[in-house]
Amino acid sequence: MKKALLFVLVLLASAALVFGGGQQEASEEDPESLVLGMVPSREVGRMIQSINPLTDLLSGELGMPVEGTILTSFTGVIEAMGTGRVDIGIFGPFALVLGEERHGLEIILNSIRRGESEYFAQYVVRKDSGIEDFEDLHGRTMAFVDPASASGYLFPYVDLLNNGIDPETDFAEYFFAGAHDGAVSAVMTGEVDVAVSFEDVRKELVVEFPTIMEETKILARTEAIPNDGVAVRPGLSDELKRAIQNAFVAVGETDEGRELLNTLYNVSGFVPADSERYNIVRQTFAEMEEFIDF
Repeated sequence: MKKALLFVLVLLASAALVFGGGQQEASEEDPESLVLGMVPSREVGRMIQSINPLTDLLSGELGMPVEGTILTSFTGVIEAMGTGRVDIGIFGPFALVLGEERHGLEIILNSIRRGESEYFAQYVVRKDSGIEDFEDLHGRTMAFVDPASASGYLFPYVDLLNNGIDPETDFAEYFFAGAHDGAVSAVMTGEVDVAVSFEDVRKELVVEFPTIMEETKILARTEAIPNDGVAVRPGLSDELKRAIQNAFVAVGETDEGRELLNTLYNVSGFVPADSERYNIVRQTFAEMEEFIDF
């Protein structure tokens, strides 16, 4: 039996038990304070240093306290929002779609990175690995990022299948590194032969691995993926949802806000968006499901 989609669904179910299970009932009143949930896309220490300044800026725009919390996985944030423990989440595109489907999270923003609202996933290998094309991946070891990550799992997984590589049978082993930089670091340390990440996370690893650009190469890239976005839990008033949307946009228009967003997620700001922006993610998820045999 294929494990890919099943693994995602099992993680969601497990997280539901941890966070109490059940969907949050729509509240009659908006909360007096908000909780913003995030997942590390980069080294955790850098995120911890930046999350409080970001929530301070959001608090100033909203006129109410905003607290930040870093969880270990997208599935954890999804379930925390579904049970009302977290009000706002910054997600990768796949997690946005999963959260919408499972708990009715509402997508309100799409991020901007280097002036673009979409990006690509990449496959990183060492130049001396002997890997020149997808066929050479048979019997190799692989690092994905997170089972709820679009660029770190969903899009590369389907791309591999479309190029004749079944991750469940054709890799000697694969695992989830938990972060994009961690996946590519595993290539540099020799833990794996190939890793996927957003492009180009290697630039963020030059201090740790000064020769990374000379020693590695991009084997291939996936099709374009919508950037990360922001979702809110059900039960918030339309007025508060609009205020949250406006607050994120306003923060991204300040120098301090742009710097913080760049440190946290390598983005420069946000634009209003809705569910339709992520239709390509749903289509790719549906394509993935075609390969699953329960």
